[in-house]
Amino acid sequence: MMERERLRVEVLRQRDELAPEVRVTFSQQIADSVVRWVQSEGFDAVMLYLSMRSEVETDGLLEGLLQTGKQICAPVVDTDQNRLTPRRIQGSKTELVRHRYGMLEPKHTCPIFPLAQLQLIIVPGIAFDCKGYRLGYGKGFYDRFLTECPHAIGIGLAYRIQVVENTFPQAWDVPVQHIFTETDRIDI
Repeated sequence: MMERERLRVEVLRQRDELAPEVRVTFSQQIADSVVRWVQSEGFDAVMLYLSMRSEVETDGLLEGLLQTGKQICAPVVDTDQNRLTPRRIQGSKTELVRHRYGMLEPKHTCPIFPLAQLQLIIVPGIAFDCKGYRLGYGKGFYDRFLTECPHAIGIGLAYRIQVVENTFPQAWDVPVQHIFTETDRIDI
């Protein structure tokens, strides 16, 4: 457990130290790559996280996916039940509100999206390893959610500095199948 906490602190520090303009550039490169891939793979129903702090920014990705005509949703975080509920977004900015944790999320008036229809789930992470395991903030929201959607493909978005040799996964951790960085796509 100490290795995980040390890794979390170190990678967060490195991510936070990336200059804002570098994060914007890298995030747009990642978004462009993901949108092209989603189009080529033919996914119709995509859930993506709405970025906060120094995470790979998903504003451009949200806009790019909405322009493709796909069904796009984002999670509403229920901290009491430790659950994510996907809600459909059709007009981006007008349908989002700020969660008390600081990230944006769909308003409760946005329709709940059926889990069985999700084809692709885009997850955040602090660190990812080449086996697809991710190190998050430690609450397990996405690991629990991914187990509820075993039919969906999971992908992680990360700056290349967030890809590490080992995230020291726990028994309950659920790996993603692909990791997109500003330089490449890692297929697991």
